[in-house]
Amino acid sequence: MIECELQPIISRYNNSDDKKPRYGVYLQSMYWGVKGYGKTTWVVAARIELDYDKAREECETDDEIVSRCIEFLNTPPKSRYGKRRTRRPLYVFDPQPYNYRVVEKSGKQLISAKLVVRERKNKHFWSQGPSL
Repeated sequence: MIECELQPIISRYNNSDDKKPRYGVYLQSMYWGVKGYGKTTWVVAARIELDYDKAREECETDDEIVSRCIEFLNTPPKSRYGKRRTRRPLYVFDPQPYNYRVVEKSGKQLISAKLVVRERKNKHFWSQGPSL
């Protein structure tokens, strides 16, 4: 696993009542070619922040870097209550992304990815998945 996090995405519409940051956007197109799209699976656009140079030393290809980042993001956070309660992961992505690109933004390298999820509505993403 490679430690990484999702970059907050600011809404185009300034909703002052929304205090929590959101980390992705449900994409509304109907032409993704993902099996079960709009019924059981949806696509989310997100940016993944990581130490790309360090990750490049550990992994040989970008595909391996992205899959290890997704594995890290899918792990549930540590419980605040000890061992009493098992936590759910914040995001549950499929192990392989729909597609991705390594982008340089403000001097840092990010991974801009379209990730497949099985939840139609998640409080950490903007909007909700379309139903077909």
